[in-house]
Amino acid sequence: MGKSGTSTNDPSDNKHEQKLQAVLLADTFSNAFHPITFEPYNNANDNTNNNNNNSSNPKGQERPLVLCPLNNVPLLHHTIDFLQGSGVEELFLLCSSGADALEEYIRRYAGGNKQQHQVHQGDGNGGDKKSNSDKIIWSSKLTISMLRFTDCTNTGDALRELDRRNVIKSDPFILMQGDVVTNVDLREAMEGHKVRRKKDNAAIMTVLLQEVGGWGLDDDDDDDDDGDDDHNIDTEKAILDNPNSPPSNDHLTPHKHNHQLPPLRSSTDDLLLALDTTHENRILLWDSHPHNSTSSIPTIFFAENSSNIALTRNYLDVGIDICSPDVLARFSDEFDYRELRSQFVANCVAEEEVGLQSRIFGYITKRGEYSGRMGDMRRYHRVSMDLLRRWCYPLVPDNYGHCEEKVVGSSRSSNNSTTASYVVERHLVYRDVGGSRSGKRSHVGRSTQLLGPLLLGPNNSIGEECLLQRSVLGSNVTVRDNCSVVDSHLWGNVVVEEGAQLRGAIVCEGAVVRK
Repeated sequence: MGKSGTSTNDPSDNKHEQKLQAVLLADTFSNAFHPITFEPYNNANDNTNNNNNNSSNPKGQERPLVLCPLNNVPLLHHTIDFLQGSGVEELFLLCSSGADALEEYIRRYAGGNKQQHQVHQGDGNGGDKKSNSDKIIWSSKLTISMLRFTDCTNTGDALRELDRRNVIKSDPFILMQGDVVTNVDLREAMEGHKVRRKKDNAAIMTVLLQEVGGWGLDDDDDDDDDGDDDHNIDTEKAILDNPNSPPSNDHLTPHKHNHQLPPLRSSTDDLLLALDTTHENRILLWDSHPHNSTSSIPTIFFAENSSNIALTRNYLDVGIDICSPDVLARFSDEFDYRELRSQFVANCVAEEEVGLQSRIFGYITKRGEYSGRMGDMRRYHRVSMDLLRRWCYPLVPDNYGHCEEKVVGSSRSSNNSTTASYVVERHLVYRDVGGSRSGKRSHVGRSTQLLGPLLLGPNNSIGEECLLQRSVLGSNVTVRDNCSVVDSHLWGNVVVEEGAQLRGAIVCEGAVVRK
């Protein structure tokens, strides 16, 4: 009798019937990757000779950031694999710029699953109109729904529109930024959020944070004072050992520079946090404005917590939140919220009125877990190199064996289904061996120097007397004799003419680089 009473009165007992949902903000509402994310994406998949239509870019065909390749695999695949591993069964992709290109790509990749259907949902006002969300079966455990927000210009508008469509049913759900690369185990963070939510309805959000160190010189910057030539081996070893060591731009030998900014931080990132360490790291201050000379914490927090408030600048915003649906409702109530962090989170944690407080907590990722964000091109390169150094295992190229060549870089023919299979060799040099069965294995000149971390995609042709270091080459890349490619990314069907030097460059599909 008591058993039946408990099961019927507690709504949390039915939560096992809910599908875990996730929301991916595929649009970062940023121009950090322009002009890459401004050009039409179909040129990346069709014949690369059709480059004369760039002047008339159709709306919706721009390349979204999630379709930019990271180590020869679109970032979207890394994200979906992570969310599937976290137990997500239903994923909503929120996209403004490049929505047509993103939907076309998803449908083409999931084309083996013919069971695609349109879902009908209410308009949020009691109506029964059809939503422009298409549910696509990505795998046996995951469905993807595209939500087009063509009129949205910021994160706040997108979340308000998401709340209006009333598609989020799971409590909690995962809110993830589109530029995140991580291998964090979310189970403990999810469980902690559920426990807090059950005790306190005001606990609406858990923000994932990673400890990365503050601003200042890297620990090993002072080891290179003598300047002799014998430092190269030790320097290369230090770079391999430290995932946050600064990259080198020297095209002959690796060397280090004084590096004031930790590589995983953005140049505009100056996050100051106040954490209540005795109450599960409740966030009491979120100040991410780099130009602020002062910050303030309501005095009521000191009265409640005494000396248990910790001020820190050593944490990186992972870009993943565990939220209750109340977060979306708060955005709908506050129409002036445009930014998720600098406005919504900062204002929520600073609320002094007890009855109006929305409590937001921080979850510190564990040592050994990796999180990085591709918010700009400098961090894009850093995250890429960290993955090649295997800091985000199992997200490593030798686990890409299930990917086809049309996924691992640009391909001229969509009918080409050659499997790319990578092996890791000495000094973290990754080479494709899958093409050997079809005669497409990469050729590297005998006098060419390969220095890792380095990834060579399918069907590469590398000439003699070249230097390739800390770089990623996509499929069908040709590098002629006497070339230098350092700290660069060649995305596919790229030709580097004889004698050319590339340092710190991102070269899109079909480009020709001359001396």
